[in-house]
Amino acid sequence: MSQSGLLSFAKKCALYAGEIIREGFNRVKKVDFKGIGDPVTEFDRRSEELIVGAIRKEYPGHDILGEEATDINTGYGIRWIIDPLDGTVNFTHSIPLIAISIAVEVEGKIKAGVIYNPILNDMYEASAGNGAFHNGQPIRVSGISDPEKALVITGFPYKRDRVDEIMKPMKTFVEKYEAFRRLGSAAIDMAYIACGMGEVFYEEGLKPWDTAAGSLIVTESGGIVSDYYGGEYSPENSTILAANPLIYSNALEIMKKVPKP
Repeated sequence: MSQSGLLSFAKKCALYAGEIIREGFNRVKKVDFKGIGDPVTEFDRRSEELIVGAIRKEYPGHDILGEEATDINTGYGIRWIIDPLDGTVNFTHSIPLIAISIAVEVEGKIKAGVIYNPILNDMYEASAGNGAFHNGQPIRVSGISDPEKALVITGFPYKRDRVDEIMKPMKTFVEKYEAFRRLGSAAIDMAYIACGMGEVFYEEGLKPWDTAAGSLIVTESGGIVSDYYGGEYSPENSTILAANPLIYSNALEIMKKVPKP
């Protein structure tokens, strides 16, 4: 099975799941909480059920990891990593910065990734070695190298036990970089870095479904993705740093000072 075939199927799943998310976007939602700041709605669950059902029908032997309790491990060597609705807090407040994120991992390497915002109808995609695209057009990270002209994006983990550690790099970035943003969806954050709409993204406490697709889209658009300390990216990492290559080293020096979680 080809990378292009896997990518095409991932896009199809994202588009169908997007219909569910659009259906619920402007509705009053019943919200449950998995923890503080970690809501879930029926639309998260329905989106995951649709995507998982489609994958199991098309690729019955594949592994699947999804945010909403899906964990199918057959040992096949191909794993689908799914966030059926990234940015659920935004979704519950009808803020349109949300995404469906689907990645395909083959023998431990991310080979295809899709991030789809069904409200803005933005599709970001990549397959390994073939570049990254936004709505069919090639994308590249920005060419900004001067921190005073660079925009930094971050997110806050659900666990609130490292507030002091989280605030330290934020203070440095606010002092030394042009601008600082918190958008509420790691998938959207990484897609925007890939498009050159920001220069640096960092966050800790994320899960594989938050970053798997975005990591490939960033690297295929010319960016660098690692942990806070320059280590190789893995979906299981507890920290992530993504940046254009001209400013990555500067951002890395800031993040290296953060104590390890």
